[in-house]
Amino acid sequence: MTLVLRSGGWEAALRPEIGGALASLTFEGIDVLRTMPLGSINPLDAACFPLVPYCNRIRGGRFSWDGRSVQMPANFPPEPHSLHGLGWQAAWTVTAEAGFKGTLHHSYDGGGAWPWAYDAEQRVRLGSQGCAITLDVTNRGEAPMPCGLGLHPYFRRRPETQLTFAAAGMLEVGDAMIPTGALSPPERFATWAQGARLPAQTVDHCFTGWPGTVDVADDLGTITLDGRGTPFLHLYAPADGSALCLEPVTHSPDAPNRFPREMIALPPGCTASATLRIGARR
Repeated sequence: MTLVLRSGGWEAALRPEIGGALASLTFEGIDVLRTMPLGSINPLDAACFPLVPYCNRIRGGRFSWDGRSVQMPANFPPEPHSLHGLGWQAAWTVTAEAGFKGTLHHSYDGGGAWPWAYDAEQRVRLGSQGCAITLDVTNRGEAPMPCGLGLHPYFRRRPETQLTFAAAGMLEVGDAMIPTGALSPPERFATWAQGARLPAQTVDHCFTGWPGTVDVADDLGTITLDGRGTPFLHLYAPADGSALCLEPVTHSPDAPNRFPREMIALPPGCTASATLRIGARR
């Protein structure tokens, strides 16, 4: 099923059964996010997908919370880690639609490796200012749940692409792409705060102290990103030029093991929320 939303020159196609994904997001007929290949059912080919109930990698899929040991499956072979949460590999359902907006729902009953039951809701809305995506997670269990959430948008990437954003630091990673504990200046790869082209080497790093905005400029115009409730920005830009991900997230990679305090300790019946707003100008 494809749900198409339109408003003010904006158009979004949603594929709820493929991890609650956006298949495309365009403004005046031009890609803002990359468009999912026709016929693909892989959320990693999508324009954007939600990260819930945790973001990025958990080392070996193992962590402890309130004295409980958790072992998540390695869900992205050949990596040994658990990646991106559960929602991106689950079917979501459409619970509301109104031409310019739609609501998707994903429910998890807690019977698997992740011990806590939750409900997730993703609301996508188009308007004259662009696209807003809000992700909510509600703890349906009887004990506090470690929670992380975010979004994984793939922006268009062109030879002229230049990023502008501020940050306090950048987490260094080892060969397994898990942070080592070392914190580098945010400009180690490029002077992002002044606007910079993407470097020749792969960047797959998390930036701390992110105030929530990024500008993506190229020969087609400027894309603006505004994250709310997401103090970390994960940048993935492979050296082969095949992708550009700017992921607003609530915690850094492997936070349940490295910095458990970054996880939201979500009480029973309570809801955590994050919003991504995407704009564009020619």
